[in-house]
Amino acid sequence: MLYSEIKEVRELVDDEWRDAVESIAMKEEDFEVGNYRFICQDEIDKIQQDELSWEPYLLGCFTDWFLAGILNLEIDVIQELQKADAYEALGKMVLSMDKLEELQQEYVSCDGYGHHFSHYDGSEEELGNYYVFRVN
Repeated sequence: MLYSEIKEVRELVDDEWRDAVESIAMKEEDFEVGNYRFICQDEIDKIQQDELSWEPYLLGCFTDWFLAGILNLEIDVIQELQKADAYEALGKMVLSMDKLEELQQEYVSCDGYGHHFSHYDGSEEELGNYYVFRVN
């Protein structure tokens, strides 16, 4: 790890910087230190897909035009299902039609990773081979 990266970690997590540096040195894929979550760039898509797969309701809450493109359905069909509060059913369609990876990739291309992982302010930072998100 470069000195500049260690310095950046220290500025982010203050007193717990040694824990973060140790976790990075151990090549942990996903860990939290202080108010920050660190996720390895090589694993972030898989981690996000896994988290989304447990939330079919959330998957059905994406905007109508976005879901219409992913599911290859007319936008008015999506709108009617959402008006009927069938968000979970839409999410289950995404999962059963094996469209989760496509949805996740489109989601990232539109909003980046911060919107999903950073509950604090939606931002993301890159630090070496990691994305860093403020979670609290």
